[in-house]
Amino acid sequence: MEQVYQFKVALKDQKRLWRRIEVKGAQTLGDFDRIIREAFKHDVWDHLSEFFRGRVWRSEGLGEIQPGGGGSGDRKRIDRLGLSEGDKMEYVYDFGEDVQHIITLERVVEVDEAAKYPRIVSQNKPKYRYCEECEKLGKKIVATWICVDCSNEAGRDVLLCEECVMKDHEDHYAAEMLY
Repeated sequence: MEQVYQFKVALKDQKRLWRRIEVKGAQTLGDFDRIIREAFKHDVWDHLSEFFRGRVWRSEGLGEIQPGGGGSGDRKRIDRLGLSEGDKMEYVYDFGEDVQHIITLERVVEVDEAAKYPRIVSQNKPKYRYCEECEKLGKKIVATWICVDCSNEAGRDVLLCEECVMKDHEDHYAAEMLY
């Protein structure tokens, strides 16, 4: 009977940001990579990634995964990695920015035939922050963007809602916030 591997994936430098992801054993690291990119809003069409058994750079990687698929790690099956409950791996997205994730195999369960895998089954409770432009007007609108250009200039995070980014920061580099 086919099994499902349930992983908790957290950002290494911001452990409060995590996603619980289920992947079928017959699926591949490429499939796992794609759902992690979706879960953490990483660009799908840019930047290499790689999974590591043990600590990044101190262990042998399982093969790089190219954006959009391909690479030496793309076709490696999850059920052939020799993982046991409690085992940890690390995942690096974008070797220039070096966005590291800690992955813990929480449990192995039977397949839910009604479910589509891989899938995100839960995530951290968001701690929302508000758009600073809207707050000045007495409104509490959740910030969905960080203006990188303004943040660098101000020496602090400049958080904005969609409307304020489009209106006043349209020509700036802005990154979508992750909650």
